[in-house]
Amino acid sequence: MGLRRGLGRSHPYHLPGASMWPILTSALGARVLLSILFWFHREWLGARPIFGAVMAGVSLSLVLALWWRELAREAADLGSHSRPVRRLLRIGVSLFILSEVAFFLRFFWAFFHHALAPRVVIGGCWPPVGVAVPDP
Repeated sequence: MGLRRGLGRSHPYHLPGASMWPILTSALGARVLLSILFWFHREWLGARPIFGAVMAGVSLSLVLALWWRELAREAADLGSHSRPVRRLLRIGVSLFILSEVAFFLRFFWAFFHHALAPRVVIGGCWPPVGVAVPDP
């Protein structure tokens, strides 16, 4: 089962060390958002703000690829992911997918609830009176 030693106890779980990737990823993610903001408001920056957004996006993609390469190396080459770790990763991904399904179910439930049984407050019709709906 491959016990790992750390913090004075033996356990089968993987405790990663300090890494620079989360800090770089968050900084470049902020740079991408700011570049897009400056692109939308060209008068703030000047000539070609699209170049900054593209470079920030490329840099972010590169950092993410390097981070994922390191994670794959930890899992495959170093053997850091034991059986309990792999099981917990599968459970985590399953819970994430379940939460996404629940989100979309709630979203469409709310839409159909208000579309099929409109409230008296909005005039009893859907879409509410005064809302301009495009004609297909």
